[in-house]
Amino acid sequence: MKTEEERTISDVEKSSEKVNELSFEEAFELTGHGRFNHLVLFTSGLIMLNVSMESVGMSYAITSAECELGLNSMHKGLINAAAFIGIIATSFLWGYLGDRLGRRAVMLPATVGSALLSVASSFSSNFWMLMLLRVLTGCLISASSATVYAYLGEMHTSSRRAAAIAWGSAFISFSFMILPGLAWLIIPGKWTFSLVFMDIVPWRAFVWCWCAPGLAAALILLFLPESPKFLLANKGPEAALPVLATMYEWNYGSGLKYPVGRISTSNLDAQRVGGFVGAVKDIALMFKPPLLRCVFISHTSMFAVFMVSSGLYVWVPDILNSILRDSTDQNITICQIISDKFQNATTDPMGSSCRADVSVSVFPISMAMGAVFAVTYLAIGFFINKIGRKTLYCGIMFVCGVATVGAAFVPHGGAATALLIVSLCSGCAASILAAIVVDVFPTCLRAMAMCVMYMVGRGGAAVGSNFLGATLDTHCQTAFTVFGVFTAGSTILMVFWPKPEKVREEMEQKGLSY
Repeated sequence: MKTEEERTISDVEKSSEKVNELSFEEAFELTGHGRFNHLVLFTSGLIMLNVSMESVGMSYAITSAECELGLNSMHKGLINAAAFIGIIATSFLWGYLGDRLGRRAVMLPATVGSALLSVASSFSSNFWMLMLLRVLTGCLISASSATVYAYLGEMHTSSRRAAAIAWGSAFISFSFMILPGLAWLIIPGKWTFSLVFMDIVPWRAFVWCWCAPGLAAALILLFLPESPKFLLANKGPEAALPVLATMYEWNYGSGLKYPVGRISTSNLDAQRVGGFVGAVKDIALMFKPPLLRCVFISHTSMFAVFMVSSGLYVWVPDILNSILRDSTDQNITICQIISDKFQNATTDPMGSSCRADVSVSVFPISMAMGAVFAVTYLAIGFFINKIGRKTLYCGIMFVCGVATVGAAFVPHGGAATALLIVSLCSGCAASILAAIVVDVFPTCLRAMAMCVMYMVGRGGAAVGSNFLGATLDTHCQTAFTVFGVFTAGSTILMVFWPKPEKVREEMEQKGLSY
């Protein structure tokens, strides 16, 4: 019997002389699904992996660099937040440029540029140089962060689009295992070598390594075309047709000729990109009833999710290192350990006793943490329809909030570490929140709403990282309590979440469709 793909090819061969002009969606469906789509998925996954590694990678290097660069907790908080600051500052810009210049046209140079800046940051000789280069790196990885989802989705048919984005997003969780794995191999080393004007130590070489996925993605992008939907909207069907033909040849083999001669020009006005003016109008609609309440609740909730999951995560390697390096036999809290370290640094301002060595045990614990995140994502996928989105989201965030407070007060390093891991699982709630939010925004506002919500979330990561940097040494338990109470308390907002059906009805009366 013939497989489904063989039947499709046979049907196309039989109708190749009959097909001349089709609508874009029909022509796109004919390109099929195969090697081309797999390569796009893999490349997009590498880009998402690169964005994640660039965002949080410094958290593993910062402890080794603190003595060499003379860093205190405030400095480390700013450096850990630097990439998020860059992403937040330029998200709208890159989204606009991606709509005007093209998805691939924006991602390719920005990915290469971010790798070069990241490598340059490894040669930093002081705090300000490192801070500036990490912010600039964040500005460039923002281009891919804002554009890769559009590129990946537009390279797949509507029936496969959601699955493709889900598989691509899975690469993000890999970063939480790859980063500590690389750090485990490189950072504990005692080697050094001279390069031009500087001695290269392990933490500097570690920065080079996490640039590899971005450079690999940029290399593959050289051989991938621009999004055909973007070309259709901005340059017309003549520009999109060759890309569709390329996709067809990659999926079915070069021996078959793409059977579409022309793409119908009907309804193209409805597909054209709205540009800057359209983006401004969309944002204005989001801040009017009935969507205003949805925006406030969802954005505040995403701020809480990222404040703990990313804002605290970038401090976890440093906190774990303090726990594992503590030589006392007494059962004391992690906050007492951090306070003792700060007092030692205060009584020795010249830094003669500064220790930049990293406990090797930090890295397998961090890798196990990444595995816990992956399992949590799988569990969410299994239970979300059985328990309900709002119930599952509120349950996870409440438990994570309680765990955050408990981590600061439990007088045992192992228990505190376990509670830290539980609190960081709050990041997995972001996908549930997105599933809740997507139902209430009409099609023409959905992408912008998600973009703004995640931008606010990254703002939470930056605020959280800097808040801990300013308070961890002297007000540790207060800081953890604020984090935990805000995380658990944010679930109260879900009580006021409107019924999606009611919001849809009001928006449809205004002429917007779902």
